[in-house]
Amino acid sequence: MGRRVNFSRRAGIALLFPAALLAACGSATTTPTATSSAASGPAKQATIAAEVPAAIAAAAPLQIATDATYQPNEYVDPSTGEVKGWDIDLAKAVCKVWGVTCTINNVTFADIIPALLENPSKYVMAWSSYSPTAPREAKGIDFVTYAKVGEAWVEHVGGATISQPSDMCGHNVAVEGGTTEESDAWGFMGQNPGGAPISGDVNHCKAAGKPDITVQSFATQTQADAALNSGRSDFGWLDASVAYYEVKVRAGKLQIGGQVCGIAPYGVAIAHSSGLQQATQDAIKYLIDNGFYKQTLDTWNVATVGVTSSDVGLNVNSSTGSGAQACVPKY
Repeated sequence: MGRRVNFSRRAGIALLFPAALLAACGSATTTPTATSSAASGPAKQATIAAEVPAAIAAAAPLQIATDATYQPNEYVDPSTGEVKGWDIDLAKAVCKVWGVTCTINNVTFADIIPALLENPSKYVMAWSSYSPTAPREAKGIDFVTYAKVGEAWVEHVGGATISQPSDMCGHNVAVEGGTTEESDAWGFMGQNPGGAPISGDVNHCKAAGKPDITVQSFATQTQADAALNSGRSDFGWLDASVAYYEVKVRAGKLQIGGQVCGIAPYGVAIAHSSGLQQATQDAIKYLIDNGFYKQTLDTWNVATVGVTSSDVGLNVNSSTGSGAQACVPKY
C-alpha cells in the first residue's frame, strides 16, 4: 500500500509490471478464477505448525488484518462483500500450512500497527502490502518478506505530466495516509507529513523555484483513487501493482507517469512479541518451494512481484538492482 514509510505502504519488476498486470485486469469488479490446485491450497505441515506458539494456535480462528482498498493486492469484492486479492490468498495458504483457521478483517491501514501492538494483540498478523521500515520495527513490529514491489505515479491522459519528483511541485497529489508515498511527497519538501521540518533536509520544490506540492492524504486508497478520477488531484502516487491496475480499469483516462522506482520488499507484519517469526518464514518458504506461491501469483497475473525462498527473511528493509533507487532524494 506505497503502504510503506520512509524506507519506506510495497527486484527488476519496474519495467515488467505493465505486461503482467495489464493482462490481469479487465474491470474494477473482475476477479480472476483460481485453478483447482490453487483453490485447494496446501495441507498442514506438522513441523511448521509446531512452531506456532500453543497459545496462538489455541485461539483459532486467528484474526488477520488487511486494508482491503488496494486491488488487486487486497480488496472487497462488490458482488459478495468478500475480501479477496493475492495477499489474501497467501495469508490463507499460510494458515493452511499452520493447520489453523483464520479470519480476514478489513481494517483502516493506519489502525493496523497500533492494533498489532495492543496487549493482547487484536490481530496475529497483517497482510496489507507493508514494506519493512526501521521506524516500524523500532515500535515492535517485525516483517517477513514475501514479495517486492515499487512505487508509481498515475496521471490524467491529456493532463499534467510527471516523469520525476520535481514535477509534483505546484500540483495536487493524491496519496493514502501512512504510506511511503505520503511520506516521500512531504519529504521532497523537507517536511514530515503534516508540515513539520525534517532536520538537515531541504525543500526541493523551493530550490527548483517551484511552488510546493499540495499533498492530499486520504484514509483509504479508494478515496485517493476517487480524488484522482474526479479531477480533484493532478497525480496519484501508489504502489506499482495497484497503479497499473487502476490504469487498466480507467483505460484512456489514466496513464503511468515516468518510471517505477523505490522497489522494496513487502512483509507480513507481526508483533515482535508474537513468537510467530519462524513459523511465518517457514510457511512462506514452504509455499514457494512447493509451487503454491507461484500458483497464487499466476492466478492474479502478478508473477513479477515474486521472490525466491532465499529472499524470505526477517526485517529485510531494502532491495538492490534496477528500480531499487529511492523515488525522492534522502537527506
